[in-house]
Amino acid sequence: MDTAVSQTLPLCVDLDGTLIRSDLLVECVVRLAHRRFWLLLLVPFWLLRGRAYLKRRLAEAAPPEIATLPWEPTFLAWLRDQHLAGREIWLATAADETLARQVAAHLGLFRGVVASDGATVNLKGQAKFEALRRIIGGPFEYAGNDYPDLAVWRHCPTAIVVNAPASLVDQVRRLVPSVSTFACGRRGIGVWLRAMRIHQWAKNVLILVPLVTAHRFLDPWLLLGTLIAFVLFGLCSSAQYILNDLIDLDADRHHPTKAKRPFASGEASLAGGLALFVLLLGSSLLVASAISIRLALALAGYFVLSLSYSLWLKRLLIADVFVLASLYSWRIIVGHVVTGVIFSEWLLSFAFFLFLSLGFGKRMTELLNVHQSGGRIRGRAYRVDDIQQVNLFGVCSAFLAAVVFLLYLQSDKVKSLYREPALLWLLCPVLLYWLTRIWVLSGRGEVHEDPVLFVLKDRVTYVTGAIAAVIMFAAKTGV
Repeated sequence: MDTAVSQTLPLCVDLDGTLIRSDLLVECVVRLAHRRFWLLLLVPFWLLRGRAYLKRRLAEAAPPEIATLPWEPTFLAWLRDQHLAGREIWLATAADETLARQVAAHLGLFRGVVASDGATVNLKGQAKFEALRRIIGGPFEYAGNDYPDLAVWRHCPTAIVVNAPASLVDQVRRLVPSVSTFACGRRGIGVWLRAMRIHQWAKNVLILVPLVTAHRFLDPWLLLGTLIAFVLFGLCSSAQYILNDLIDLDADRHHPTKAKRPFASGEASLAGGLALFVLLLGSSLLVASAISIRLALALAGYFVLSLSYSLWLKRLLIADVFVLASLYSWRIIVGHVVTGVIFSEWLLSFAFFLFLSLGFGKRMTELLNVHQSGGRIRGRAYRVDDIQQVNLFGVCSAFLAAVVFLLYLQSDKVKSLYREPALLWLLCPVLLYWLTRIWVLSGRGEVHEDPVLFVLKDRVTYVTGAIAAVIMFAAKTGV
């Protein structure tokens, strides 16, 4: 950049995708779908009156929280330096004027605001240039990020390109004598995998549980069907995670760790997230329907329950944990559905109490984290002083799971599956050790906010699992 020239020129700055890592129009749509979804029916009629009118109505119906928007930190820091140096800076955006003025008031960097007027003028492309030329009356430098900004850049002596693809940067360089760039290298495949929470697919190993407990895990066809269900369930659950993150944008942006999630931080675009959600959910249900209507219904049931949890049930005291336990148990139910293994009331009862315990562990860890950070809990019915009671419920649920397991060992089912069922009593101290250790670590705050993932990554869990497998093999074979 020719700093001698650029510092004497007024600087006009785009908002969406440039100053913030998001788009205010999509931000409003996402919030409208969450808070007042019935108004989505009016969106086509608002659009018929023009994009400027649509933006104004969305800004009025579901405005975002300006202070928590995902700002582009490097570019914003540079703008602050320019402001301190006395440079004239304008906010020039196609976003609605009411929101643009709130952004300007929040940052305190701009001489003025040029934006869509909420009636007839959608300030984009050539319309933006004409408006800036009338107001500034001379040459200016423009900072933008997208192809419509070419209509402005072609008239500028210098240009700033923020977070744009290389192809756009090349076009700007052919139009403008002096170009500088700001880039953070975001929105790669890694960001989208994080948004899909691929690591959460590890929970889907629960689909294999019915095969293991029924001693049919060596059946190749049943195993293949279970693995296909594993993938389909992963796609469906990833769709739900994406939708959940879009719904929870505001709450996540206030959270000490969830603020780093792809959509909350602006690393992944909200529009791309909506498209990926539709793709993942649609593909999982279509393939499941081609395999088995029961499997498709099981996936659809999981999605509906998960959606209900995201929209409403997670805000209910205690009931939210029961729903979490049901969602974990649902994976075992899918395993029964896809394999045809007869449902075991013992397995489902044990799993429900175990997951209920882990669900209370999740809430307790969240409460501990909020307590330590001095923050407050948003979107939940719990208070920090509920920690002791939640801990009690979790420990009791863990021991109820152990009781169910003890009763199972006395059932006729065990006698029909094992040659030496008495050896299975050795599993009791192993199970109790594992459960009590988890809760001691939870009380210390050493368990991740998702206890199931903590368990799947915990080396001690694998050691106790190996011991349990040896005991079960001995009981099965009579060795």
